[in-house]
Amino acid sequence: MNLINPKAIIDKMDGVVEIKSYLNKIKIIKNLFQKGANTASEICSEVGISLPTVNSLLGDLMESGEVIKHGRAESQGGRKPDLYRLAEDAFYLLSVDLSKFNINLCLYSCTQEVAYPKESEKITLNNEAETFEEICTLIETYLAKTGIDSEKVIAIGISMPGLIDSLGGINYTYLRFGKKTLLENLEARFQRKIFLENDARAMTLAEFKYGSGHDYKNVLGLFIGWGIGLGIIIDGKIYQGASGFAGEFSHSPIFESRDVTCSCGKKGCLEAVASGTAIVKMAEDAILLDKDGILARMVRDLSGELKPSTVVEAALAGDQRAITILSEAGLDLGRGISMLIQILNPELIIIGGSVAEANQYLITPIQQALNIYSMAKSRERSQLALYKLGEDVGLLGGLAVVNEKLFEDIINRLG
Repeated sequence: MNLINPKAIIDKMDGVVEIKSYLNKIKIIKNLFQKGANTASEICSEVGISLPTVNSLLGDLMESGEVIKHGRAESQGGRKPDLYRLAEDAFYLLSVDLSKFNINLCLYSCTQEVAYPKESEKITLNNEAETFEEICTLIETYLAKTGIDSEKVIAIGISMPGLIDSLGGINYTYLRFGKKTLLENLEARFQRKIFLENDARAMTLAEFKYGSGHDYKNVLGLFIGWGIGLGIIIDGKIYQGASGFAGEFSHSPIFESRDVTCSCGKKGCLEAVASGTAIVKMAEDAILLDKDGILARMVRDLSGELKPSTVVEAALAGDQRAITILSEAGLDLGRGISMLIQILNPELIIIGGSVAEANQYLITPIQQALNIYSMAKSRERSQLALYKLGEDVGLLGGLAVVNEKLFEDIINRLG
C-alpha cells in the first residue's frame, strides 16, 4: 500500500467501492499506529466501521503484510479476542531535530520504536541555500546507512527553531531562500510527505503524548535552550493560532525597564533576560569577576566554549555564581509564566530544555515567582513539572508531529 501517494493508487481503482475500501484501510492503520495493538471490536467502535468490514479489511492487511496478530486481549466474559498491531516493517518514519547549532536524526518503525540508532552532527542554521544542501545531504547519508528500503520511509517529521507557519510550510527565521517555501524545497528533494513544526510546539506535543502518564488536556510546555519556546495544548490539541505562530511568548516585552535588547529588536523581552543566550552573557560577566571559580575552570577545560549547559553543570557542581544566574533567570521565567497562568489556566506546565537540567536551581525560583505574581485561585490547579523525555525530546517531537498529522490529509481528501 503506497501511503505516500494515494492518488497513484486511486487512479488505478475501479470505482467508489475500491476507494472506500482503501480509505477504511487507512483508518484502521491510523488507529493501530496511534493506539498500538487493538482488537477488531475496539477498532470498530473507535473508527466507525462495521465489525464484519473491519474483520475483512484486517484479513486483507495481514495478507499484504501491514498488520499481524499480536496475542489475545483480556476476556470480557467469553473467548479472549485477538489483538492486532502493525508489522514492525510495515513502514518507517524519520525524525529530524534541528537546533541552532546541531542536527539529530533518528529512524522510527511504525510501532514508534527506534529502528536505527540516532546520529548527531554540528551545523549552523541560517538562510543560506548551502546550509539547506548540507542538511539534506546529512539526511540522505543517514537514510542510506539504515539499509531500509527508501520506499518504506513514508514521512519525515522536522522539529526546528524559528517563527514557523507549519500549515504554509514556511520558517520565517531559518532556511528561507529562493522563491519556494522550505516545505516545498524539502518535499521536492525527498519525494515524500514532510511535516514541519516549531521545536517548542513539537516538544510539548512529545511530552504530552509520550512523557508522563497524565490525563491532562490543557498543558503548556516551556523549553529553555539558547532561546525560549512555548507550546500550548488546549483540549488535547496543539494550538497553532490563525497564522501558525501561537507560542511566541518569549518576545513579549515584560521587562521594558531593563536596558536589554532582544534579538527581535525590542527591549526587555523574556528571551532577552532569561534564555540560554542571556544566561551565557551573565556567565561571561561572572567569569570576569571570579576567574578561579568552578565555572571559569570548566570553560577553560572546554577551550573557552561556553554554553547554557555549561552554566547548569557549574551550578550542579556548586558554583555560587552559576546558581545565582539560574535563580535570577528562574524568577524572570516565573513572572512570565504567571501571566500565562492568568490567561490560559493550564493544568500542567512542563519546563524543559537544556537549562531545565538545573532542576531545583531553576524550578524553585520559578515557583517562588508564581507565588508572588499569580492569583492563588488561578494557580492552585496548575502543576509545575520537569520534562520527562530528556535529550530525545526533540526527536520524539518530530515523531509526535507525524503521529498527529500523517493520515489526516488522506482521510480528509477521501472522506
